Amino acid sequence: MEIIELTEDNVEEYSEYLGPDKAENIGREYYRGIVVINEKKVPESAAIWELLHLEDEKRDTEARVETLLASDESAAEVLLNEFEHHFEEDDVRKSYLELPADEKIFTPELLEKAGYSCSRGESREIEILLGDLLKMPIARKNKAPSYIKELGSLMVRPFRRGVMDCIFHSKRPLMDDLGTISMSWFDQQISSYVETDGRVSGFLLIHKTPLKKMRIEVFSASGPDARKDLLYMIIFSLKQAEKYYSPDTEVLLRRKDEYVKALTDYLLPDITGKEMLCASREEG
Repeated sequence: MEIIELTEDNVEEYSEYLGPDKAENIGREYYRGIVVINEKKVPESAAIWELLHLEDEKRDTEARVETLLASDESAAEVLLNEFEHHFEEDDVRKSYLELPADEKIFTPELLEKAGYSCSRGESREIEILLGDLLKMPIARKNKAPSYIKELGSLMVRPFRRGVMDCIFHSKRPLMDDLGTISMSWFDQQISSYVETDGRVSGFLLIHKTPLKKMRIEVFSASGPDARKDLLYMIIFSLKQAEKYYSPDTEVLLRRKDEYVKALTDYLLPDITGKEMLCASREEG
């Protein structure tokens, strides 16, 4: 078997195997990936992970493994054994992953053999249909004030300045590569922002994946009215989404911290994450 490092130049060759929603992240600054191919150049296993806190001198670098694929247990073992070398290159101190609870190949026994500690838990990411979001009481509120606007009305320079202010002022986790992502990565019609005194002071940024799912990537605001502005952006983006997308559009939200979890618990009390097999391993 041969280990291939995924790059922007070769990822298209393996896009069908990986799935387009996963493959699109290769090329982003903090994403890495490998694919294991056999003598016929056919993929046998693959992994994609996101590096967290790589540039943060106060925190250890972690790897969030978001894709694990394998045709059988042997290919899975090759893949897991290869992690150590690649994690070492980026000084990763801890890796973790979530898999469906009924995973057949990357079983707890196999993961524990590779040094992972396993448990059952609720997924950090929740999935919900747009139509269900539109049933929330907040979706029936009056329209948002005029200082809440769609992202497409913003020019690139104030967007970049707003992103830098967002990164500087936010007290909660954001996309680690937010400062390098282009404005066009986000849906221009349903993503929204707050304009205060001619400057951007908040974002609700949503990315449309190749499979037409809507992933909420950034939800942050600063200033004395930050909490109110966050709710206004939810109202604005929901009303925009209702105009442009069908009710069966899937919406994805990763609960990166307790604030986002508390907010989703409040707005969506009946929605929980799927039961997952959770695993983590100390590296280095």
